[in-house]
Amino acid sequence: MKYFNVIAAALLTLLYLTGYVPPTERFNLWITIFIIPFAMVANTVLLIIAAFKWRRSGLFYLFPMAVGFPFLLSTVGLKGYFHSTDPVAPQFTLLTYNVSNFGVKSIVGKDKATATKELYDLVLYPETDIQCYQEFINYPWKEDGDMIKRLTALNRHFYFSMEPETDHIAYSRVGTLIVSRFPIVAKGDILEDASGFNRVAFVDVLIGSDTVRVINAHLHSMGLGQFDPRTRTEIRDVGRATRTIISKLKEGVFERSKQAEELTSFVKSSRYPLVCVGDFNDMPYSYTYRYLRRTMKNAFEESGSGFGFTYNGGTLRVLRIDNQFYRGAIKSTDLQTRYDIPYTDHFPVQGKFQLER
Repeated sequence: MKYFNVIAAALLTLLYLTGYVPPTERFNLWITIFIIPFAMVANTVLLIIAAFKWRRSGLFYLFPMAVGFPFLLSTVGLKGYFHSTDPVAPQFTLLTYNVSNFGVKSIVGKDKATATKELYDLVLYPETDIQCYQEFINYPWKEDGDMIKRLTALNRHFYFSMEPETDHIAYSRVGTLIVSRFPIVAKGDILEDASGFNRVAFVDVLIGSDTVRVINAHLHSMGLGQFDPRTRTEIRDVGRATRTIISKLKEGVFERSKQAEELTSFVKSSRYPLVCVGDFNDMPYSYTYRYLRRTMKNAFEESGSGFGFTYNGGTLRVLRIDNQFYRGAIKSTDLQTRYDIPYTDHFPVQGKFQLER
């Protein structure tokens, strides 16, 4: 085909640009977040083939590659191999982890009780200065599961942003938890969804003479567990489950885009340097991620290495949906996905930051 390279390059460019199109209830390009990674591979392969064949029309592939370059930086961490730190500047470490209501996965060589205790101990006796947990559940009637009581007994500084309270004494509460070895001087909620399950909260911590704002985000979840087509045996059930999944994907993309806009408005109002971390339930090719990147830097892009996948579920384990963003007089100096902590369907993400004078 005479104009194949020109047409292919134009289509690739348009596909990359869809990652910046804001979704609406009527118009939603949710599928592009799954196509863009394959488009980057195709773009590279077509450019290499055209170069080997010495076709000048292959130069057209350089244009979509330039447009899609930000997606490449969000996919593969490169700066982590070259990062440096200032030994004099104040530093702190931060861990973000979706603990999935302490529903531990099956771990080779460990029974569920042992794995659960180890996960509890990870929260109670952390290695990092600040920890942000999503899907954190507290059981007031359990001796070992009343984590708020146990953290209080250890004199930890923390803020638990949870679902609306109830008079039922045995009601477990789910929310986001921020724990800090630094004093907390302010705290509050930023947003929550209709169910109260997904929410965003913040604390201001005092690090020496500096105040840093820490935002813990758990954006809109898909809730697709009960709609897995692989568990359906009848054709009609598979079709119904598939339609439900597509509907929920579209709804999730739209809801998270609204939450990202509201979160960004709060971020811009902060007079302190800040980190915004958590489970964003979206890939780096989504409108939500790109929108947040307009206001904040991403620690993986600035100091990560490799692919940094964070999802530990049964399928699609090549997802990076847990992130650490930051803004202001602060710098990311290291970011690692903690594959040695495999308790839930997420891997923790651990970062190191330094305050800039």
